[in-house]
Amino acid sequence: MLPLFDRLREAVLGHTTRVRNRHFQDAAMAACALIAAADGTVSFSERVRLDQLLESLEALQAFDVHESVNLFNDYVAELKDHPESGTRRALSALHRMAEDPETAALLFRVACALTRADGEFSNSEKERLQSIADELNVPMPENI
Repeated sequence: MLPLFDRLREAVLGHTTRVRNRHFQDAAMAACALIAAADGTVSFSERVRLDQLLESLEALQAFDVHESVNLFNDYVAELKDHPESGTRRALSALHRMAEDPETAALLFRVACALTRADGEFSNSEKERLQSIADELNVPMPENI
C-alpha cells in the first residue's frame, strides 16, 4: 500500500510544482522567443541553446520539454505573423513576473543566454533585451 501512496504523493507534488511554475514557463518561453525572433529567423544554435536551458532550469524541468518548445514556437509564430500584438503578448507574460526581483533577474539571464547562442549580438537583439529588462524592472548592464 505504501508504494501506491508514494506514487500518489509524487503525482500531487508534481502537479503542484507545474501549476506554481506555469507563469515562469510562459515568461521564459516568451523571453526566449523575443530574443530568438529578433533578427527575423530562429537559428539552429538558438534552438540548441533553448534545449540546454530547458534541461538546466529546475523551474522548467517539471514540464514536458515538448510543451515548452511548443509554447516557444507559438510565441515565435505570433511574433512573425503579428509583430505588434505578438510583442505585446510576450512582454505581458514577462510583466507578470516583474513583482519578484529574483525571478525577474533569472528571466533576464535566460534572455541573455539566448543572445549568445549564435555568436552574434545584433542591434535588434539588443533592443529586445532592453525591452525585456524594462518589462521586468531589471537594470540593463552596460557591458552587454
